[in-house]
Amino acid sequence: MRPILTPLMAATVAILAMPAQAQQAAPAEKSDPADDIMKKAINKPGTNWSVYGPGQTVKALKDDGVPGGQVLRVTVTAKGANAWDVGSSSPIQKPIAAGDMILVAVYMRAPELKDGETTPIPFLGANGVAAPYENVVGNPVAVTRDWKLYYASGKAPKAFPGNTVRATAHLAAEKHVVDLGPVFVLDFGQNYDPAKLPRN
Repeated sequence: MRPILTPLMAATVAILAMPAQAQQAAPAEKSDPADDIMKKAINKPGTNWSVYGPGQTVKALKDDGVPGGQVLRVTVTAKGANAWDVGSSSPIQKPIAAGDMILVAVYMRAPELKDGETTPIPFLGANGVAAPYENVVGNPVAVTRDWKLYYASGKAPKAFPGNTVRATAHLAAEKHVVDLGPVFVLDFGQNYDPAKLPRN
């Protein structure tokens, strides 16, 4: 298992399982790897997705299969002319410096698939909130029927002020059902070895 995967999952379970008031009031005792990783978060981790585009419906669900138990089920009723015709986005509140190593991690599944099947998400990552929607990091992923963390990572091509980029998943490549769980966007700063980050 890659070095950052276990602390990231442990941290998300611990933080999202706490009530919001406890998350803010919890005293910092001694540092551990999970604490250190979550200090790198530049978004508010959680299932705070906004879904856009025609030909889709959204339903909030509870599911113990993800940290925090909150899920959005997106049903795309027809394949779009473009993969981005239906998508989901989640705000990134903190600024990003040029050259920072960014990791986007999202819990996803496609619950109506059979074992061994996948459905395409042509873009998972982070991009600008306004035209020309410049990419920060991103790549395609193939989602299975089971809950899994999917990743996009890379160096930011330039500096982005806070609240000018968002985590994004393009969902209109197929007619399908996709469940979106929590999203985490982490900034590892300059000169971070990308080999230490998890891959799909």
